[in-house]
Amino acid sequence: MHIDPLDATDEEALQAWHATYLAADTAGRAHATPWMLPEMRADFLGERTGERVLPFAGYVDRQVVSCGLVELHLKEDLDVADVMAWTDPDRRGLGYGSAMLERLTGTARDAGRTTLTSEVAVPLDGPADGAGHPDADFLVARGFTFDIGDVVRVLDLPADEERLRRLVEDAAPYHSDYTLRRFLGPVPDDILEPFGELIGSLMTEAPTGELKRDVEIMDEERIRADERVFEASGRTKYTTVAMAANGDVVAYSELVVPRHDPQHVYQWGTLVRPDHRGHRLGLATKAHNLLWLQDEVHGPASLVTMNAEVNAQMISVNEALGFRAVERLAEFHKRLA
Repeated sequence: MHIDPLDATDEEALQAWHATYLAADTAGRAHATPWMLPEMRADFLGERTGERVLPFAGYVDRQVVSCGLVELHLKEDLDVADVMAWTDPDRRGLGYGSAMLERLTGTARDAGRTTLTSEVAVPLDGPADGAGHPDADFLVARGFTFDIGDVVRVLDLPADEERLRRLVEDAAPYHSDYTLRRFLGPVPDDILEPFGELIGSLMTEAPTGELKRDVEIMDEERIRADERVFEASGRTKYTTVAMAANGDVVAYSELVVPRHDPQHVYQWGTLVRPDHRGHRLGLATKAHNLLWLQDEVHGPASLVTMNAEVNAQMISVNEALGFRAVERLAEFHKRLA
């Protein structure tokens, strides 16, 4: 197998890359949530200021049998590279995944990174670290260490509106001093700075295991660049925020609707500032956001979310909303010599 950087402007090459990725990512998974081809195209070709994504394709007889990518952070976590490798399910066990991971590792090292991160989906009924699953064992055999286990949950849409409204009503007395505000798509200019500070703290507030992350620098340039890529990918974001009496943005929740993957909706970040917890703002922003979404978007879909298994507070919120667990995600890291 020979490995080349992927030229994402070459449509034929991109389609071949995505076909291999899609087959590998969905193999044996009833609840896989792969990125669609237009979404990958937008991500690879978009001009971000916070990350750079480097995709690679592995060829045998001019066919893509393995693919991978390296994501380099450009504003924080400058010692970290996120790596992912996929191999055609019919070509596994032939060393192609190992060769791809070696190439990704070399690329990360050349970029000055000293830590790799990766993740694999594993069955719900298995251990949190995925031990015994071939994908998890693959990483461990190549020097990766388990960090933290996440649980993927789904909620069938449309959700029970009576249940959602009851949760909203029950939570309302706890945050009467706060105002809920919602917006579709881009962040309004008047709250862009405080909203950026809030979402930038997500990686440090959420459980991450042994590997500690930096606060993300979500400035105006980065947020607007991400929004352009997001629009090009065909995804629409519904956001509800909670604002304190002084105008500070203290909580938020995001839902993402992908145009090219209509059977899925994604629950993205939800976070409450530590000094404003205890007012049921996480539940309130989530429930209000979902009620708003269901007023705007109709038809059956699965709402997908993921939380660290140790994040008991957010898990309790999701269970109150009606989510059920379907899969695990095991996160790993590796220190480079």
